Amino acid sequence: MTNNSNNSQVCYQCGACTAICPVRRVVPFSPRGAIYDSNIYDTDTDVWDCLTCGQCVTTCPQGVRLLDFFLDQRIGKEPRDIAHKGVFTELANLMTLLGNSKTTLLEGGDASGIGYFPGCVDFHDMFFDLDVDFGEIATSSVKLLSKAGLSPKIMQLKCCGHDQLWQGNQETFDKLKEENTKLINESGIETLVVSCAECYRTFLMDYDLDCEVKHISQVLADADLGITNGSATAAIHDACRLGRHTGEYDAPRKAIAATGANIVEMQHTRENALCCGVSSMMNCNDCTKALRVMRMDEAKATGADVLITSCPKCLAHLNCLKEEEDAEHGRDYPFEVVDLAVYLARKLKE
Repeated sequence: MTNNSNNSQVCYQCGACTAICPVRRVVPFSPRGAIYDSNIYDTDTDVWDCLTCGQCVTTCPQGVRLLDFFLDQRIGKEPRDIAHKGVFTELANLMTLLGNSKTTLLEGGDASGIGYFPGCVDFHDMFFDLDVDFGEIATSSVKLLSKAGLSPKIMQLKCCGHDQLWQGNQETFDKLKEENTKLINESGIETLVVSCAECYRTFLMDYDLDCEVKHISQVLADADLGITNGSATAAIHDACRLGRHTGEYDAPRKAIAATGANIVEMQHTRENALCCGVSSMMNCNDCTKALRVMRMDEAKATGADVLITSCPKCLAHLNCLKEEEDAEHGRDYPFEVVDLAVYLARKLKE
């Protein structure tokens, strides 16, 4: 595979990507093999096994753009396994047909140069049967931004299209991108703030916006929130899209440390953090469940009171495992799994 922008990075089959690939732990999958097959044999390697978590990119000595490769291989093809009966995919498709469809029920907000988009949290509350209030992510984010002296305009956007893009549906993604880009650029905001790692990655890397894009952790890292409750021991799950895709590891830690919490690192952390196993509403199965067990076992080993993440999908599927394992198999995960903004806002209340 060649990097078209530099035309010098070529895969020379060293196998480093395969050695570090988390999927390799649970199924016979090889990033190196996928590239080899596409270049030499033009065979139908199952590119849908890839979680697109980006661990292969961090270890490749040649700088091969493996994520671009897998994305390119998926465009125009049908995903093998869409999770949750495809309801989230259908909702995004529906948004392209309805002129006024929205992903949030929040209204109002002041035009202050800062726009906040909560993502698809309302739909998560509707269709995930979990003891998690996803809407609390949005309300917590607005409270924190207000505490930081910002008065965000609540952006009434459609789904960012992250899942549609990585499921190979370029047409739907392009429609969502076009409509959202128009709304954002015409809104007059200078900064778009999001609390979802996937939204952040998509708006930052796959859109061409006139404004700056920030994850809420980047805004809060240097904000004086007046939180000084240091009783918690916190572990951090680095979501793939915020971490390896965009390189942001420090902001969440800085925001959490400012509360006085004791941060403990898991065995695999930062650029080596294990993926939750679910990619773009795909791969939610028994094989990737094993990856979630590994991750939750790592968190338990730290002795943390709370495991904090910044991705609603990670939040959903790690909590799903926690509830299932506690109820059915007696495996005890004696810590809470919460969103970053929710954790900070709850400390604010205290």
